[in-house]
Amino acid sequence: MKIIPGKIQTLPIHTIADGILWLGDEQHQVQLPVKEVRKDVKPGDTLEVFIYYNDKSELQASTRLPVLELDGIAGVKIRSVSAPGAFADIGTSRDILIPEREQTKALGAGTYVLITLKEDVLHRRLFGTTRLLKYLRNEEHTYKRGDEVTMMIWEKIDIGRRVILDGKYSAILFEQEITRPVRQGDIVVGYIRKIEGKDIQVSMQKEGMELIEDAIAKLMDFLTINGGYARINDDTPPEEIKMRLRMSKKTFKRAAGVLLKQEKIEFTKFGIKLTQQPPKAKAPKFTPKPFKPKQG
Repeated sequence: MKIIPGKIQTLPIHTIADGILWLGDEQHQVQLPVKEVRKDVKPGDTLEVFIYYNDKSELQASTRLPVLELDGIAGVKIRSVSAPGAFADIGTSRDILIPEREQTKALGAGTYVLITLKEDVLHRRLFGTTRLLKYLRNEEHTYKRGDEVTMMIWEKIDIGRRVILDGKYSAILFEQEITRPVRQGDIVVGYIRKIEGKDIQVSMQKEGMELIEDAIAKLMDFLTINGGYARINDDTPPEEIKMRLRMSKKTFKRAAGVLLKQEKIEFTKFGIKLTQQPPKAKAPKFTPKPFKPKQG
């Protein structure tokens, strides 16, 4: 049974002695303080634990599970800063050190950053790093244009945002492709827009007819929810359209044009409205239950 530092594993209790549970099999075991488990556990029971190195560089288990595992990426809060580096709270009983050399910029206590968790095999310790590009291998991806992906919002750049795809690859999300406010660490759905060698461009909007059909549905839903009318038109600033409809102004105009041709909407002096008003919700009918006197 292999015990892997930095990973969450389900391990059986082998023995219990002197306030310590030993998890694993005859050949490989790791210790877990008995105070971290219920009093009724016994040998043979299995526990889900996180494996890490303690102060003596020995493997130890904890039932407090982290927000990320080895090679994973997650947003964490810096708890404190000292000479060795910054210490990040990853949700376990032991904070993770981000050495100064592993910081793309100096980190301060209370800040929120994205890190990946790595193992220093030589010194037998886990450490965090904000140097994510060093570990993201875009040459291994198999994406094609139009693929739906899970994106983690990363750092701001001049042209938009850098994002992480499926926890493994980096991509660029241009400012004009961001359809709603986002923050570092947010998880959003995206779509592959362009691939050039190792460079990947993504969007928060679908492409082609799928994009327009999706925009039409969003616009109709928005109008219906707002009583069939919205104070929004060709003169509305792009930022407001993006905030209210979650689409670019260009996409809004195309979707509105389709609905106009279909005579489902019409433009007014200040906005647009449905040509047929949405039905008002009817109050549920109340049928009184017959009164039955209590017996006795």
